[in-house]
Amino acid sequence: MKTQIELKLSRIIWLLDSLLKVLLALEDVSVYTQPTFENTSDVTAIAGTNAELRCKVHHLKNYTVVWMNPRGTVITRDVTKVTDDIRISIERKLREDWNILIRNISYQDRGDYSCIVNTVPIPQIKRVHLHVNVPPSIIDYASSRSGMYVREGETVQLVCNATGYPPPRIHWFRNKHINVTNLPGDTLIIRNITRHCAGEYECRANNGLPMEASRVFRIIVQFAPEVNALVPRLGITLGSETVLQCSCAASPIGICEWRKDGRDLHISGKYEPNTYKDDPETITLSLTIFHIRQEDLGLYECHAKNLMGEDSDYTDLYVYKSPIPSTSPPIPTTKFANPGSRYRTVKTNPPRNPFANPFPDESFVVLRPSTIKTPSKYSADSNGSRSGVYRHLVIVVIGLHTLLSRSL
Repeated sequence: MKTQIELKLSRIIWLLDSLLKVLLALEDVSVYTQPTFENTSDVTAIAGTNAELRCKVHHLKNYTVVWMNPRGTVITRDVTKVTDDIRISIERKLREDWNILIRNISYQDRGDYSCIVNTVPIPQIKRVHLHVNVPPSIIDYASSRSGMYVREGETVQLVCNATGYPPPRIHWFRNKHINVTNLPGDTLIIRNITRHCAGEYECRANNGLPMEASRVFRIIVQFAPEVNALVPRLGITLGSETVLQCSCAASPIGICEWRKDGRDLHISGKYEPNTYKDDPETITLSLTIFHIRQEDLGLYECHAKNLMGEDSDYTDLYVYKSPIPSTSPPIPTTKFANPGSRYRTVKTNPPRNPFANPFPDESFVVLRPSTIKTPSKYSADSNGSRSGVYRHLVIVVIGLHTLLSRSL
């Protein structure tokens, strides 16, 4: 009896020992198959777009997955969204996926997001960093106004402040194409500005993103009038009509008008003024005068005036008299032919004076077009050959007459 009891006790001890070994083995297996994270990368997105933060967990079993934002606030717990931010949602395409989607992200959403599994005694954590790039934008209150009026000779300062991430670089352009600075900067200074510097200046902010911010500044340079009469002196004949013209350059244009002898003209049928705009800062002012009389002659003033100053220029209107032809004979002069020219040097005599020396002066030389013909076997002058025959006949007759006279 005693032996049987001992046998039973030994069996029970063996069973307990085997059960303990099984329990220990199971515990080792459970430790080995704890939840594990799949490798994920950080996320970079542009502000205004969507960003998906991924967290894939293997062997999760009965553990819980929790997402926390960079400020330590719980966003989700398992399949439940805890935050009241309507932009955030849970995205699960597969059973192991515990991703979250943030819509319309902003620069404030950047930072480390934590995907946590509540294992014991130490929770397992997977961190995903969200980088947020912000396209550049111009700061209105910290930049110069888009249009300004300045006086010629002043110093102009244009400021273009922009924000963005990464911090943008600002370059300046004139008339959209001409780069006016080699180095970037948010301030453009124009010293001793002239009217030729007027126009549109554009700042462009770029930080490497596809989007670019820009602003256009229009500078209008004001200057005093500059008046130029097209013809300072104009000769006319009485009873005719004429047109006087002057050019007026000013900014703003102001007043540009004609005066006569220091007095304003009374526009009537006698005068007809016209204005032609050449460019935004220059006009041409014309004055047509009909049926000119003696009292219409005199000094006409083209006068311009604006807030910067005034200026004038003048046209003298007078009667044009034709020169009286001279009755004395022209004085001959000596000129020299240009080598290679079609003009040749010939000797001529001055007009004959019956009371002057009958012998001509051989020293006067003038130029006239050449009339010498080039001999050619293909051309002949019939009149010239006939006169040559007559000349030879006269010489023969004179020679015979001389011989007969001597013989007698």
